[in-house]
Amino acid sequence: MPYVITGLVLVAAVAALNTVLLVVILRRWQELEAVRRRDGFAGQGPQPGDRLPEFTSTAVSGRTLSESDLRSGELLLGVFSHDCPSCTDSLPDFAEQAGRARAAGGRAVALVMGEEAGDSALTGQLDGIADEIVVHPEAAPLFRALQVPAFPTILRYRDGVVTAPFAADREPVPAAS
Repeated sequence: MPYVITGLVLVAAVAALNTVLLVVILRRWQELEAVRRRDGFAGQGPQPGDRLPEFTSTAVSGRTLSESDLRSGELLLGVFSHDCPSCTDSLPDFAEQAGRARAAGGRAVALVMGEEAGDSALTGQLDGIADEIVVHPEAAPLFRALQVPAFPTILRYRDGVVTAPFAADREPVPAAS
């Protein structure tokens, strides 16, 4: 009888160890898959050296923006979706980058996509962060011209040329045009 109990305890211990290892492996796999997707999106859309496309849009403030208004100096351009949890999570990163752009004499502009973008909580949160906010449908021409692959996409420009996409540590959400 003691051999049976010892055997059962040993089998239970091995099963518990297998379960723990399986959970660790699955979590790591999910993390690696998220990095792979994020890296896959990074190779799409605007790349360093690309110019700011031509556009004309009206911001929430009522001001008309065009590429000629934004082609000099530093520009931080954030592209968000009103219903994207990763977009909301990336706002502190965007706010920090916007502060740096302003400190360098630049500006921060946010595009918010989606039918309900104008009345969204995200647009309200961006109000204190971005210098100008352009919401859907006004943001659609620039969004399509940029060929943004995922939300959030944050781009840094210098004199109208992409210097670097800013990769937030968030799970990207595929962007549909």
